[in-house]
Amino acid sequence: MIEPLHDILLNWKVHPSSIETVESHPNVYKVKSRKKTYYLKKRLNSSVEKRIEELLLTSFLLEKGLPVERPLLTVSQQPYVQQHPVFYSLYQALEGLPVQVYSLSSMEGVGTYLSQLHSRLKQYVCKYKVEEWKVETHLREWIGGKETKMIERWGEGFLGRLNEWSYSYRKLPHQLVHSDCHPRNILMKEKRATGIIDFERIRKAPRIADVCYFLAGMLKDQVKQREDEQLECIHAFMGGYQSDGTLTQEEKELIPFLVIIFLLQYTFYYNQKGYSHVVSAYIPFINRLVNSGDYQRAFQM
Repeated sequence: MIEPLHDILLNWKVHPSSIETVESHPNVYKVKSRKKTYYLKKRLNSSVEKRIEELLLTSFLLEKGLPVERPLLTVSQQPYVQQHPVFYSLYQALEGLPVQVYSLSSMEGVGTYLSQLHSRLKQYVCKYKVEEWKVETHLREWIGGKETKMIERWGEGFLGRLNEWSYSYRKLPHQLVHSDCHPRNILMKEKRATGIIDFERIRKAPRIADVCYFLAGMLKDQVKQREDEQLECIHAFMGGYQSDGTLTQEEKELIPFLVIIFLLQYTFYYNQKGYSHVVSAYIPFINRLVNSGDYQRAFQM
């Protein structure tokens, strides 16, 4: 598997001293060459248009002063190598490591960075059509399943609120969003956000979709942490996000439940994969958040 990658890397004139698969990401390879580190990403179900859009968008963001992961051009000046039906893109490693420690200062920094990203994405004009991010689609499918398992019955209790929330959410302004800004895709160094990676899934949605996707990812990593620590991290993130731009009252009211929606999606996903021990921890955790006044207040600034 590794040997053909040497030939692919020659398209960028990169002669690797080592290639290794990134843990938990079988389609991402870490490449070492001449004291530089690169990431070769194998894209499935992609297209030429998506690969070109990624180059144009990330180039735009870099020009606007925001550090992001941009595909390198091959010797033929393309941002990819195609071996039908697979695309390969190469990226030079950015400074920093994925978010692993949720301190108040680091969460404030991530919030500020994400707000800056959204303000620049709002200015970008796409060359190709970008699909809408329908955040509740899979959740409705899971809850609406014909089986009567305990988790489906539990999920049905959220349907009434989901219907009410969806109506208000759809009325929010839509813009370009990252749509995959979980903690592993945001890089930090010394409690400072140094960049964001993986623009494979750019889509259109209200900006709070990115906000809540990150916060849900943070909370699922903190299931076993004390409640006050979780809520302080939310508050710090929200403070950072609003330091670069104010959220509307409508957005503030919808954010807490959107975080719950993403946590529900994680729960149903892990249930589908058979990780019952994870599901058994998530259900009481989500129930506690839903019934906690402190959780709602953590989002207010």
